[in-house]
Amino acid sequence: MEFKKETLTDDVIEQLISLSKEWVEEDCCFGMVANTRDDLKEPLFVAVEDNIIVGYIFGHYYEQEKKTSYIEIGEKCFDVDELYVKKEYRDQGIGRILFNVMELEVKDKCKYITLATSNKDYKKVLKFYTEIEDMTFHSAFLIKEMK
Repeated sequence: MEFKKETLTDDVIEQLISLSKEWVEEDCCFGMVANTRDDLKEPLFVAVEDNIIVGYIFGHYYEQEKKTSYIEIGEKCFDVDELYVKKEYRDQGIGRILFNVMELEVKDKCKYITLATSNKDYKKVLKFYTEIEDMTFHSAFLIKEMK
C-alpha cells in the first residue's frame, strides 16, 4: 500500500468519482451524493494498491471569519471535506494513515484542522476522530423529525 499526495488528473478524478458512488451506495451517511469534478479539491492524499485508489482524504484551507468559543477571527484552518476508504479495506489503519499524512502536510500552514460528519455510525466515527486522531469534540447538531 502506498500513501501519497496526489494531483487531480483526469484518471484520479475518475477514480474519486467512482469511489464516491460506492460511498453513496453504502448508505452510511446522511445526504451523501456522488461527487462531481467540481467537488474535488487539493490538497488530496490517497492510499493506492496496484495503481488503484482505495482511500482518500481531501480538504481546503480557510480563515475563520466569525469568532467562536474555540477559534478566533482570522485563524488559519484546514477543513477536511472527505475521508473515505473502500469497505473491503477498512479496519486496517488506512484512514488513520491518510489522516496523519494530511496532517503532516497542513500543520505548518494552519492552526486548526476542522471537519463535520454526517456518518450514520457516529459512535465509530467519533471514536476514530477523538480517540485515535486526538481531535476535540466541540459540538453536535442533532435532528428529530416530527411525525
